Amino acid sequence: MGLLAHRDYDVKVGHKSYRIRLLKEGCGLITLEVGGRRIHARLLRAPTDDEMRIEVGGREYTVKVRRSGQLFEVYVAGRPFRVEVKPVRPSRLEKAPSSRSSIRASLRPPGKSVPRLAPSKGAILSPIPGKVVALKVREGQQVKKGDILLIIEAMKMENEIRAPRDGMVKELLVSEGSSVSTGQPLLVLD
Repeated sequence: MGLLAHRDYDVKVGHKSYRIRLLKEGCGLITLEVGGRRIHARLLRAPTDDEMRIEVGGREYTVKVRRSGQLFEVYVAGRPFRVEVKPVRPSRLEKAPSSRSSIRASLRPPGKSVPRLAPSKGAILSPIPGKVVALKVREGQQVKKGDILLIIEAMKMENEIRAPRDGMVKELLVSEGSSVSTGQPLLVLD
């Protein structure tokens, strides 16, 4: 499962309410539908503590998030917002999709395939689904072929992800505790 566990959310920002639908998620990208309008967001810098850098509609933002249950304190470019998020449960008559792939299949028009997102040049991809339990490098660090970059735990086994070549860590795309899927970019080597 990815960052968001449900498909539809009722979101209240201040005194305004919105229904948000998750359309696609993966590889640091997310597509949402808000009031019939599609919004594409891209994670530019993995979360550190409670701060991340995202791009929405071609504009970059520094976002800080503090969570308390379904309430969030969100700071966008230093401006505070109080946000309440409630997942919308499907009714008994509505069958909930069993996986993200079935969500994607149900959302695409007949005969259309879902475009795959191309990873960044130099991206190191996760060979397995699991949880990042340790980052062994930092952005800007020089690495040699075979150096351990990070460790992913899968099925109670720790798997070392090693550098396939010499280079510099240009960007970390995950943080410790992140859940990752097969083929998801983990970091970018220059």
